Amino acid sequence: MKRVLCLYRVSTKGQVDQNTDDIPMQRRECLAFIDRMEDWVFFDERVEKGVSGYKVSAENRDAILDIRALAEKKKFDVLLVFMFDRLGRREDETPFLVEWFIDHGIEVWSTREGQQKIESRSDKLINYIRFWQAGGESEKTSIRVKAAHSQMTADGIWRGGKVPYGYRLVFKGRVGKKNRQLYDLEIDEAQGAIVREVFDLVVHEGYGTLRAANFLNEKYPNPEKVWTAQTVRSMIRNPMYTGRFHMNDTLSEPNEALRLISDETAQFAQYALSQRIPRKYTQQRQAENAAMPEDAPTKTSVYGASLLSGLLYCAHCGKKLVGGYCTKQRKNGAYHRPIYRCYNGSVKAKLCDGQAVYSAAKIESAVLDVVHQYFHSLSRTVDDVWQEQARRQLRSRLESQVKSAKANLDRLQQQDTRLRQEVMRSLMGESCFEPDMLKEMLSKNKAELADAEARLSSLEAEKDAEAARIRYLSSQIQQIHDWAGEFDSANNDTKKMILARMIEKITVDRHYNIVIRFFISPESFEGSIAEGNEIRKAG
Repeated sequence: MKRVLCLYRVSTKGQVDQNTDDIPMQRRECLAFIDRMEDWVFFDERVEKGVSGYKVSAENRDAILDIRALAEKKKFDVLLVFMFDRLGRREDETPFLVEWFIDHGIEVWSTREGQQKIESRSDKLINYIRFWQAGGESEKTSIRVKAAHSQMTADGIWRGGKVPYGYRLVFKGRVGKKNRQLYDLEIDEAQGAIVREVFDLVVHEGYGTLRAANFLNEKYPNPEKVWTAQTVRSMIRNPMYTGRFHMNDTLSEPNEALRLISDETAQFAQYALSQRIPRKYTQQRQAENAAMPEDAPTKTSVYGASLLSGLLYCAHCGKKLVGGYCTKQRKNGAYHRPIYRCYNGSVKAKLCDGQAVYSAAKIESAVLDVVHQYFHSLSRTVDDVWQEQARRQLRSRLESQVKSAKANLDRLQQQDTRLRQEVMRSLMGESCFEPDMLKEMLSKNKAELADAEARLSSLEAEKDAEAARIRYLSSQIQQIHDWAGEFDSANNDTKKMILARMIEKITVDRHYNIVIRFFISPESFEGSIAEGNEIRKAG
């Protein structure tokens, strides 16, 4: 009697569910097949649950390794599966696995496809083609599943998985296969308030991820929810909080019912974290602070120890200046003077001819003078006038161009229709034009039509972008008005975050000539829309 070992496998964990698990079906089929064979007797079985035959190599499948070990010891004579793809779906591996069993004297059978033999070249070809086809089916399934999930994401449908903090699952009537209830997201108001607080700490208070995590652990002690720096960083980067579902590069349109954070706040929070002082400088600053007395002033924020850290650059080498303190001994005790340090300037090999140390008081005083002038120049009257000018400019320039491009496109489309009709008449001998001439004219018109369509599409995109930019600048100016009212009374961290949202970059040279590059400058409102104008202040 031939001893038979059966192998059963399902690919995903979802198939292991009691209602959908087809392992019992495979077992029944295999045992019934053994009963029909007169000289077969059941020996043993191996089960693989939630193991992909396409993604997982046979070298990493415990059941396959166990079966091969038994085959080497001649413990069984026949390997039986429901279908051959239960052995695997990898065309670069599974055909050779089958050959290995046959070479070791094991017959390989399927209840549906019979015995796989390797007695001729055609047998080997059939063996390879079978698993090549199985691998192709797995690829197609993978493509279909990915496409379906991408479409669900683009449509703003919850695909399942771990629920983001700040939301909860509710049943809203969606039903899937086998009448299974499908759940959707909605905002959890208690958790949502904490999410908004996290973004507020980063954007308005200048907290880093570790500082924010420690703050939350102290304010909301919960052994089941311990905040870490990585948790805060992941939250800041998660587009779900702007109401957008995402999967890889697919991003849905915002669902306002699920929005916890504005786009601007989310973008700036990510920008703030990306601009943090590198760890090596942070460690140097911590060492400097550790050597200072307990009563020495210390400051922490998203950008560093000083007001302009993260915004201030050396005009000579282009590197960031790092805030710190310079300690000097005086008769009445030590004096700790705030400074900005250029580490390139302190090393001659770096080829920086600027200073190694700059006075923080001198630079910050000059910058704050300019900032106060900036707030004063952006009055609400100027804002209203600029918005009307910008809208009028948009109408007069882009809208007229779009209208002209549409008229040109309509003309070419009508001309294309008439030429096609003339070609038909020419083919029937009813036209005075030769078909070749009409073909050439039609080809030329087709090229002009493509150019006209591209031109119209470009103008419409430019018009939409310009309108969106006007709306964005208007909202920014409104924000600047709000900042102007709170700036002088704000603490140092809040001032830093306000400056970071107004100023793109500040450079200073060895003579204390300062150049401030604002994201939006007053000159932007004189009939045109420009960004990044510079304001200079001589040393």
